[in-house]
Amino acid sequence: MSQKKIMLIINPCAGRRSGKKNAVKVVRLFRHYGTDCKLYLTEKRNDATKFVIADGGKFDVIACMGGDGTLNEVINGMLKANLDLPLGYIPAGSTNDFARSMHLSKNIEKAVQNIVKGNTKRIDVGLFNDRYFGYVSSFGLFTRTSYSTPQSIKNVLGGKPSYLMHGALEIGRIHAEHMRIETEGKTYEGDYLFGAVTNSTSLGGVLKYDPKLVKLNDGKLEMMLIRKPENPAQLYSILKSLLSKKITNNPYIEFTRSNKFTVHPSARSDWSLDGEFAYTAGTCEIKCFNNRIRFICSDSVSKN
Repeated sequence: MSQKKIMLIINPCAGRRSGKKNAVKVVRLFRHYGTDCKLYLTEKRNDATKFVIADGGKFDVIACMGGDGTLNEVINGMLKANLDLPLGYIPAGSTNDFARSMHLSKNIEKAVQNIVKGNTKRIDVGLFNDRYFGYVSSFGLFTRTSYSTPQSIKNVLGGKPSYLMHGALEIGRIHAEHMRIETEGKTYEGDYLFGAVTNSTSLGGVLKYDPKLVKLNDGKLEMMLIRKPENPAQLYSILKSLLSKKITNNPYIEFTRSNKFTVHPSARSDWSLDGEFAYTAGTCEIKCFNNRIRFICSDSVSKN
């Protein structure tokens, strides 16, 4: 039998430069387990997407090591190149939200073994206008923080503390955004501090959904909108619901799921797609593509 060919894309700057420190180790582990592994190192934004489009079709498996942004670039490359290959992920970023949802190990040897074993589960992906996202598209509070926090701060403090610190420095500039969002015959409109369309149980390492609310392959994305509070009591109610993961019965939090959302911002709106910058100056559509990625996951997840 021929060796399984693995395309390994590593972001050397992610997660306190874990990728750079462990690149040789990861390649050796893949080869130790009998695969033909070729390494690609990113140097700038969108490198991973370009690598996949150019060479992805030459391999049996595509794997990446980095943060959520690296995974986002790989997913965009695979879908733009129309590649239906198993996708493996070694989480090495600052927050690793998607890895939490998939119960992926951060232990490098376990992660490599998992990818070589190759248990896959088809999962949904989202499309924000013409850009794909793996687990979240969001606007408002702390959204800018996810893509503007310097990598050097993330590397020193780690994901959640760095986002909270950098976000606190900018909170004076945060304001509610007026949005109208249409989905399945319903319209949601108001002044929102935060909004997210997701396929994940964790957002920024700070907000977490009850896992019972989220299925990663049901053909639908979850939307949460947080209205601007008018007084401290309303703010306390919002925070209490978020911390307890009980968001479906709060009058200041709107939650629904759908396969398509049409967003009408009142002005230019800055968004984050898996931690990467995006924006819309007018109406945009967010769609769900059911079972679009063959994701390599743990045994427990693949059986569900």
